[in-house]
Amino acid sequence: MARMGYDAALSQLRDLLAESTCGNGRLALVEGGLASGKTHLLHEFSRQAAKAGALMLTATGSRAERKLAMGVADQLLRSAGPAASLPEHAARLIGIPDESAGSWGANQPGPYGSPDTSIRELCGVLLDLCADQPLVLAVDDVQFADAPSLRLLLSLQRRMVSKRLLIVLNEWHRGKPTLPEFRAELTRHPCSHIRLAPLSVEDITTLLAKEGVPEPARLAHGYHRLTGGNPLLLHAALDDRLGAVFTDEDADREGPLAGVAYAQAVLACLYRWDAELLSVARAAAVLGDRSSPALIAQLLAGRLEETEELVRILTEAGVLLGGRIRHPRGESAILDGMPHGERSALHTQVARLLSQAGATAGDVARHLLAAGQAPEPWAVAALRDASELALTAGDPETAVRCLELAVGASADPRERNAGMYALTRALWRKNTAVATAYLPPLLDAVEAGQLPPAAAVEIVRYSLWHGQTEAATRAAAALCGTPERLDPRSAAELSATFHWYFGSDRRLRTAGADGVRVAARRGTWAHAVDRMTTFWVRGGGDTATTSAQHILQSCHVGETALEVVAGALLALRCGSKPHLARSWCERLVQEAARFGDLTWQAVLSGVNASIALRLGDLTTAVQQSERALQLLPAKAWGILIGLPRATLVSARTSLGDYDAAAQVLRQPVPDALFETFLGLYYLEARGCLFLATDQALAAGGDFQLCGRLMHEWEVDLPALSPWRGNLALVNLELGHTAEARELVRQQLERTRAADIRVRGISLRVLAAASEPARRPALLRQSVEFLTAAQDRLELARALNDFSLAHQKLGEFDQARLLARRATQVTRACLAPGLPAEEEGGAEQRRAPQAGWRQQDQQSRQVLSEAERRVAELAALGHTNREISQMLYITVSTVEQHLTRVYRKLGITRRTDLLSVYELRGHDGEQHERTELARDGLLPTDREDIAS
Repeated sequence: MARMGYDAALSQLRDLLAESTCGNGRLALVEGGLASGKTHLLHEFSRQAAKAGALMLTATGSRAERKLAMGVADQLLRSAGPAASLPEHAARLIGIPDESAGSWGANQPGPYGSPDTSIRELCGVLLDLCADQPLVLAVDDVQFADAPSLRLLLSLQRRMVSKRLLIVLNEWHRGKPTLPEFRAELTRHPCSHIRLAPLSVEDITTLLAKEGVPEPARLAHGYHRLTGGNPLLLHAALDDRLGAVFTDEDADREGPLAGVAYAQAVLACLYRWDAELLSVARAAAVLGDRSSPALIAQLLAGRLEETEELVRILTEAGVLLGGRIRHPRGESAILDGMPHGERSALHTQVARLLSQAGATAGDVARHLLAAGQAPEPWAVAALRDASELALTAGDPETAVRCLELAVGASADPRERNAGMYALTRALWRKNTAVATAYLPPLLDAVEAGQLPPAAAVEIVRYSLWHGQTEAATRAAAALCGTPERLDPRSAAELSATFHWYFGSDRRLRTAGADGVRVAARRGTWAHAVDRMTTFWVRGGGDTATTSAQHILQSCHVGETALEVVAGALLALRCGSKPHLARSWCERLVQEAARFGDLTWQAVLSGVNASIALRLGDLTTAVQQSERALQLLPAKAWGILIGLPRATLVSARTSLGDYDAAAQVLRQPVPDALFETFLGLYYLEARGCLFLATDQALAAGGDFQLCGRLMHEWEVDLPALSPWRGNLALVNLELGHTAEARELVRQQLERTRAADIRVRGISLRVLAAASEPARRPALLRQSVEFLTAAQDRLELARALNDFSLAHQKLGEFDQARLLARRATQVTRACLAPGLPAEEEGGAEQRRAPQAGWRQQDQQSRQVLSEAERRVAELAALGHTNREISQMLYITVSTVEQHLTRVYRKLGITRRTDLLSVYELRGHDGEQHERTELARDGLLPTDREDIAS
């Protein structure tokens, strides 16, 4: 039996009709797969036969009426209509027998005699109809016909040789016949077999052309891949494409689109046939990418041979491809149409099978999550393992879902605590506020010794984050009560965390946890952390900054305590390496973004903003602070919210945007913030805004509170917070000059020689509190210190004061030169934007900026190291003599370098240098990064090192 397409099958049926019209009765058995177009073929042929003058009697077999005796025969007679002139007793011949009489198929007598007699009489009635006109009996889905009706059809076949009768029977095609006895009897007599094949690419091309689809030949292959040649699915896809419903926003609307109509067609295919096919399709949908005949058979507890046959049927019907559901839209439709309990049970069973087969924890967990249950210990273990894999892959959402299900299914208290800890750790990467619900029981577990040391330290850190200071300290004391419980790394992280929040570990010592300091000094890494924390006690220095660099080299997002990393960055920022701190901060933010860790991104962006403020980069400070605050909701920040908000207030204040700064201060912060070191930054920022807005007394209160807290905490270091210098400015505002001088003197006494930034700031304030004649000398030193410290903002302030000092003394030329330098440095503070007061529109400002960057890159390529150093100092406005003193070269050498710089850069005067060369901060940062990378203290794969 050859397979043929729709048009060939229709043509053969027309030929058979022509033969039967000539008195040669014929029977055609049309077979086809699931939704292969058999019904459509029968309807089209019936229409054409009726048009040719044949009497059409039609019926459709139904699974619901399979036990209804003579149900199909009843349909055939009723379809004749009044024009058929059927004998009056014809209707009585198909009367349904009494249930007590048994089955018609069992040859029991009916109400009008024996079944055989009634069937013969009804057969005669139908054959009599052929005398006047050709008769066509068309039965769709004959596999669902009742037994008496099938006997009627067989009787007609035996008596139709010389009659004008054509019988067309549609039957689905399966490997095993659904009606073997009927089929065997049917094929004993002449019978035409028509086997419908799926639509070919050529068939689809023709159909698309008829539907008016442009470029049908190009699109036909796509439709064939989507539907497998199934006419029902093809027409549904065309309905979706032609505007019925579009559900895939990214789909190419010029090509095939699987939408709502396609999904409904898939379900229609499955629900038309028997339950076995539907079960196989559902199993394949649940298995997803892992679907195969073997796994489907195992899942449904069926025989592999039978399952392979069902898979073949569904593949021929275009529902499956390679053992899997052909299209995700169809898979979703099948899954959505399943009862929840059945779907959950199947997913659970799949998870069990995959676990037994050694599949990855991620594959097992995916089905457990879909099932919404973890019924046995193996399932809980798989969920825990899958969460770790998800975190490593940067997918904290999946990790959280796995752990939530695992925690809910855990019965053992220790296992539940371990699950809650893992869940809290995963939640922390996205939104710390959600994780707080699990902290109370976990703190109890820490005090009871039910968590490993590393996990216990992490819970203490989380509690401190949200200001639960007393509970966290009690848990830390319980953990540290026996130092042998703590490994060196955990002890070092615990100590560094308390330093980050309180400037020291005094709270641990007060709680009787002195052993943590001993444990924290064991081991190389732990010793580096311990030396880094000396920054809080003794201020910046080589010991702290070098240790901070080594810590950052060894840290990884999600593995190292965030407080340790932030403390190391702070040590570099407040020390002599702010540009290096920025480099590491940017690298870690990128790594956190790759891992999807919003908490790390937010905190490190806040730290990066404070570094930008330290460098005088106000625009970046504002951008990074706002980005940090946008990444996490306010509740998730805990007391750490003081850092980005303080930076934002300070940057806005320095920009003169006092209303915006005040708006930030109006937002509430946790009370516990002011019990921590982070509160000092907030108080300092608020005090500076008060001072800038003529609220000197309020500013003085904030600065005095800073001083009192630092004294109580034994961390009174100007490098951490120069509160005395700020309070001196308040006294100057109030006219208390002597008190201001004394405060600055005390600050200078406490300032280490390495703290050149604080010395520069202090000298500027001291100059303001001194006689006019003394001011230039003090301000000259201040400018030198601040230039070396690479703080553009404070340098701009010092240069401005320096200019005013010369102006007051009548030295107007020097005052103008310094004013120009102050303006240049102020512009650099606003990079990459320019001052709002600058003349010209936005378009005029953007174009020079692009040119400056390009010229700056060119300058780095053509200038030697010595020429570059001279150029950058000249760009800042230093005289040739000042440059010679700063670089320890002669004035003549400076002049020669500048001559070559002018020639190489194509400029003719000193004031053009700023337009073609960025300030010391940017280039100095690049040079420092390159040197440090060469020394192995900074990774060499960073883009900005190579740029």
